[in-house]
Amino acid sequence: MNTTFSLAKLMVLRLLNDEEDPDSDYGAPLTGATYTAELLRDAIHAALNAITKRIGKPSVFTVEADYTPGDIPEDLISIEGVYDNLKGLFLPKISLRADKGVMISSETDNAWTDYPSGSITFVNDLPEEGATIYYSAGWDKPVDDDDFLEPPAYTLYAIILYAASWCLLQEASGSANVRQFTTKVDAGSPTDIPAKDMSDFFLKRYEVELQNLPAQERGTIR
Repeated sequence: MNTTFSLAKLMVLRLLNDEEDPDSDYGAPLTGATYTAELLRDAIHAALNAITKRIGKPSVFTVEADYTPGDIPEDLISIEGVYDNLKGLFLPKISLRADKGVMISSETDNAWTDYPSGSITFVNDLPEEGATIYYSAGWDKPVDDDDFLEPPAYTLYAIILYAASWCLLQEASGSANVRQFTTKVDAGSPTDIPAKDMSDFFLKRYEVELQNLPAQERGTIR
């Protein structure tokens, strides 16, 4: 994606009918007149986490023969495939169901499972050549305004919609604390919070946009 962190923040501000703070210091992180740089950062980071529900970062790592079950990357979300580097083929996954399983015909055959969560375990020892693990990972989080967002360009609008919804959560929370003191009948119910309704609206639009994204091919590298 060729979208910088600052441009993504500007897109969120426009969607929220806000604009860049004209009094912000030169070189400081871009901030809105209403929504702060910290909130925009949290919102976009949250959106990058959310889109992994459908679009994860295709990644790979290798394991050696002396691999230990817990030695996996911290950004791993799900394992998509395990490739035996000696035999040149993908190993079957063991399904932990009473009516499903993988038959191992000899001690030279192998299979794997990702149970317990956050690990990978093999039925037999790996060959000296080890194995290659294909997996979905979380997207890196931008820090500086000139950092680029990692996900594919077609995910941008989903990211912006989710981030806008996230930003409105803070406004909804603040409004809830104020409206609990509403006393006039024509002032509406203390639970009538426009910011919450807009946050929910953006979240629904995000879900629609996410469903329209092309399905990700698993077990490959972009």
